[in-house]
Amino acid sequence: MAIAARIPHGSRVADIGADHAKLSVWLSRHKDCRCIATDKNLEPLNAAKNRVEAYGNEFNIQFRLGDGLDCVSHDEVDVLAIAGMGGETIAGILQKPWARDKLCVLQPNTHPERLREFLLNNGFDITDEDTVRERGRNYHIIITGVQHECL
Repeated sequence: MAIAARIPHGSRVADIGADHAKLSVWLSRHKDCRCIATDKNLEPLNAAKNRVEAYGNEFNIQFRLGDGLDCVSHDEVDVLAIAGMGGETIAGILQKPWARDKLCVLQPNTHPERLREFLLNNGFDITDEDTVRERGRNYHIIITGVQHECL
């Protein structure tokens, strides 16, 4: 929910490493977002797609198999949501130059300091940070790019 709260209503979102696509489903349902849910592994992507399709055409989600931003083009999205992986992995995903022009909502599970260092050294503007505690663990959320009013 802390990640979803940072994504503006009506955004075009790339949910990178979507796994079960729970974020995409919530954003589609509650914030009228158009989402591209990606994963580099076919099994979780198909499971998420099947779960969503079982609800009918209620959601505005595309499912794409691919590694990082390789299956998304810069003109398709406004927001990059990348969560649940290590800071170094997220930094590797953000290597595409056009990523700097997007609102990025990042949640590294490990090495947030390495992600911060990458962002600062590669032209990303860190506009906000937050820490959320859930089930006894701290989760860092790093925001880069232009903030839009969230509804």
